[in-house]
Amino acid sequence: MPYQISISPGILVKRLTIGVAILTALNIPVQIAKYVFDYREDWIKMFNFDREMNLPTWYSAWMLVLCALLLRVIAIGKKTHGDRYYRHWNVLSIIFFFLAIDEVLQIHEAFIIPDLSRVLPWIFHSVWVIPYGIALIFFAKHYWKFTFDLPRQTRFHFLLAAILYIGGALGWELVQGYWTGLEGKVNLAYALMATVEEVMEMMGVIVFIYGLLYYIREWKTDLHFLVKIIDHKKKIGMS
Repeated sequence: MPYQISISPGILVKRLTIGVAILTALNIPVQIAKYVFDYREDWIKMFNFDREMNLPTWYSAWMLVLCALLLRVIAIGKKTHGDRYYRHWNVLSIIFFFLAIDEVLQIHEAFIIPDLSRVLPWIFHSVWVIPYGIALIFFAKHYWKFTFDLPRQTRFHFLLAAILYIGGALGWELVQGYWTGLEGKVNLAYALMATVEEVMEMMGVIVFIYGLLYYIREWKTDLHFLVKIIDHKKKIGMS
């Protein structure tokens, strides 16, 4: 029996943006309560943008997973049609799965070595921006042609998403590193700066989701998936 699922890129993006707005509206009073009124109950950690394993973290992670799944769908379709860029789409899917895991487990924090932080300029207080920055340069080199071979509107969506996400994750992190060198992390200004970073990242992901859905809609109005439930000794087929 066929089932139809309809997705409107505009409506989905609107709802995801409302989610970011709600989380931000909950986070700001939490920061004020913590740093102005010294209110430090454990429950406020659930809404703190500068903490891990809480609502904002999982919200970001699941949006990144959605990106990874959409990219995987495109990669499968491109491979079926013999498109020369299908590997690029597939690698992008893997990258976004990694970003989702990193969002939850904070893998990049492993690069923050206190002894190294002390000898580097304050702007590089978060040492992880160095290896991630190098990886970004490598990525840009190999995806330059891919990006400019995209349809014009999709290219705009992808570049805007990259500016927002990378601007928050790396660019704004450098600003925070400079501030940390001057005033440290335990203050309201740093907390609000961390809020700006997270909002930029989440909005970048939302723009990317819209761009992917827009691209899929222009490429294939309908996507057909066949799921077979078979004997447990056989593999599940999916196409």
